[in-house]
Amino acid sequence: MTVQAIATSAVTPRRGFFVNVGSLVFARAFLAVSQILVLPILARHLTVEEFAVMALAMTVVIFAGVMSDAGLGRSLIRSPTFSQAEWSTVFWLLVGVGLLLALGIAAAAPVWAWIFEAPSLWGILTALAIVPFLQAISAAPNAEIERREDYAGIARLQLIAAVAGLIAAVALALAGAGVWALVAQQLIVAAVRTAGIAFLTEFRPDFVFARRLIGSHLRFARDTVSTSLISVFQTQATTMVIGKLIGAGPLGIFAMSQRFTRLPQFGLAGPMSAVVYVRMAKAQDSPEKLVSIYLAAIRLLAAIMIPPLAMIAVGGTAIFTVLLSDKWAAVAPIFAFSIPGIALEAVSITCLVCLFRALGRTDLQVRLTVEGTALCLPLVLGAAMFGLEAVAASLTVWALLYIPRGWQLAQRVVPLKLKDCIAAIAWPGVVASAAVLAHLVIRSKLSPDDLAETVLAIALTFAAYLFVAVGDRNRLRLTIALLR
Repeated sequence: MTVQAIATSAVTPRRGFFVNVGSLVFARAFLAVSQILVLPILARHLTVEEFAVMALAMTVVIFAGVMSDAGLGRSLIRSPTFSQAEWSTVFWLLVGVGLLLALGIAAAAPVWAWIFEAPSLWGILTALAIVPFLQAISAAPNAEIERREDYAGIARLQLIAAVAGLIAAVALALAGAGVWALVAQQLIVAAVRTAGIAFLTEFRPDFVFARRLIGSHLRFARDTVSTSLISVFQTQATTMVIGKLIGAGPLGIFAMSQRFTRLPQFGLAGPMSAVVYVRMAKAQDSPEKLVSIYLAAIRLLAAIMIPPLAMIAVGGTAIFTVLLSDKWAAVAPIFAFSIPGIALEAVSITCLVCLFRALGRTDLQVRLTVEGTALCLPLVLGAAMFGLEAVAASLTVWALLYIPRGWQLAQRVVPLKLKDCIAAIAWPGVVASAAVLAHLVIRSKLSPDDLAETVLAIALTFAAYLFVAVGDRNRLRLTIALLR
């Protein structure tokens, strides 16, 4: 395809915006459900320690992944015009970045294995070193696809890559491959995604490197990577603290808990924020409208997320035993202690970040991230002295302090009232608390087995949804109308 053709297609969307967003939401939801469906198989064929080792390995890979595109892909999308020389220069720069990251991971592998006293980490990290390289070389082509707004194609690719990875993981787990089933999953997802992007993109790099063309991109990358690294460090620090100070067994339990606690953000809050951001961007000149959209979004998220998560927390021992097997029953208290904070953060902060971006106040987003990290690390380190449950509880304590701070920062740019924020999420919390109490009373009276208690939790979740919908029907109706 010619440069002119690429430039033209770059600004002519192939599909409507909401078709693209719907495709991404469906893909994320499908992936979240598929993860839950295959976890029982993986959990029964891998040990707790193997999940712990994989969590430690992925900490390094995730850090490298943040730097793999260096924020340059996002910056290319912002360019008003397409320049073949400019895009090619960024592509070759990222090839170099990817190679350095891959070599860096391979070199760090023995050191990481020594720090955490896990010899198997050496081979695992060496194998995974190719993942950030693949992410780096696909960043510019992926940006070209997004620039054309072919999100439906990206969604299909995500589904294909994820399904291929899950099939490989399950097959290898059943064959007795152990932790290498999880390693293969990551490698296959990265390889299929890279191949798919190469097929979808219309960008083909020239052999050119013009440094003068990428100055503005490098400045953008500096700010983007700084914020991302701080955020990733905050989330991965808990894994490193548990692995080093508490041990591999507790880390495996925590890693399994995270596979469930991340689902609300991954499957719902994240995709929904994409739609919310567009609405906020269109209303950026009306602070009052921004506040209305934000409150509507967190009210809807709270209504959907809080009741089921509360029931999983109270019935966790039975639910995780039925779903994963007896050896994973210890996941229940870790989930129960951490999920209140994780859920409230997903409900409130995800859309708050959209508000800051819509107003062009990414400085407030950076400040919130830095302050959140500075608050989280001492809490986790102190809690680690008292065990895994204390670390999980510290995440909820952190969120209860962190969320009001986010609301305070937002008050600098929009007329947001703390009482309105609390009121938006209060009713689902009240209903969920009543459902939890009902679960505890019924369980104490009937002493159901694990399967029966799981069914009870599901029934009470539906009952809680009914009460949330009936008790707050007028505001929910207005919320849906505003976000529609």
